[in-house]
Amino acid sequence: MKRKISALLAADIVKYSRLVAADEEETVHRLADYRAVFGEAAARHGGRIVNMVGDAVLADFPSSVDAVRCALAVQEAIDAHNCAFPDDRRMEVRIGVTLADIMDQEGELFGDGVNIAARLESLAPPGGICVSQTVAEQVAGKLPVTFTDIGPQRVKNIRNPIRAYVFVPQAEDGGRSWRGLTTRKGRLLAGAAALTVAFAGSIVAAVQFRDPGQARWVAAAGPPAAMQAALRFDGEKVRALADKQAIPLPKNLKVLVPAANVPAKLADYLGAWGGDKRWNPRGRQAMLIVESIDESGTALGFYAHSVPLMPNEVTQNSARFVPFASSVTDKGLHFVWGQAKYTFRLMPDGSMFGELDTTNSRGHFNFSITLDRIE
Repeated sequence: MKRKISALLAADIVKYSRLVAADEEETVHRLADYRAVFGEAAARHGGRIVNMVGDAVLADFPSSVDAVRCALAVQEAIDAHNCAFPDDRRMEVRIGVTLADIMDQEGELFGDGVNIAARLESLAPPGGICVSQTVAEQVAGKLPVTFTDIGPQRVKNIRNPIRAYVFVPQAEDGGRSWRGLTTRKGRLLAGAAALTVAFAGSIVAAVQFRDPGQARWVAAAGPPAAMQAALRFDGEKVRALADKQAIPLPKNLKVLVPAANVPAKLADYLGAWGGDKRWNPRGRQAMLIVESIDESGTALGFYAHSVPLMPNEVTQNSARFVPFASSVTDKGLHFVWGQAKYTFRLMPDGSMFGELDTTNSRGHFNFSITLDRIE
């Protein structure tokens, strides 16, 4: 396990559960857009998405300036997306950024810095950014933003108070401002808010569920061909194969039939794939589940794998799953998990051909696997 200095960015969607309760399908589709925005912005500014779990995002960057540039780009993009929706359907994002000495184990990050980034995110106003003192000092004069000092903030599970600074992009244009935390009352409210998001630290790794739950395959309105394809999804078979191979999956799975304007070649990527093959003779078994695809080609789903056949001190007990947001192109479906790059291409026979490009402490490796559609 190596140590490094990184600028960490943590984010989530304000009142995401309320958005889901009001319109589940629309929110799921918009979540895919939200993840794609983060993925594109992080890559553009030299960063890496460490994990996406639900509406939570964790990313790391080589510098504070890069991380804040990414945060500003995300808020600008999300604000533009919100123009098409009424106020009660706005998908507002909070972002926290800190600079920390952290531990990196094959792409997964550990340490107080990860928790501090999550706590700063909880202090950010809707549509705003909250950063640590070090980050505020490092970006001063380098970016056209002015952070407001809200003083030392006490947050759960962090021994010493964190001096925090906030910025709301809309405030510079005469929109919303963020002054409440400069008062003692405001700080107390911030502490209470931080307590409600204590679970945010769980974004450092994909969650592993041992209860298989019950899969739910949901058909939305769509073209007849897509409706017929939806009948091929068999949640019980997916769960049965996952249990047999000790592959964890989320408790709830949904595969949504795409809208009529989604091309058939993209809609064919919807579904679940698995099988008995492994990435290599001693490697992992894998499952790919694509839950939704929008007209832009953004796919939302889960990748899951078992413990390797020959586990070692690093890989033992590491069966897990990870959500992904990926743009499907002629080259296939591509996403990054830690230091591993995955590409899956749908074959003419309906199988899914996967390629894994990864680097770890033992070197650089390339593997491939063929997964069968589960139907």
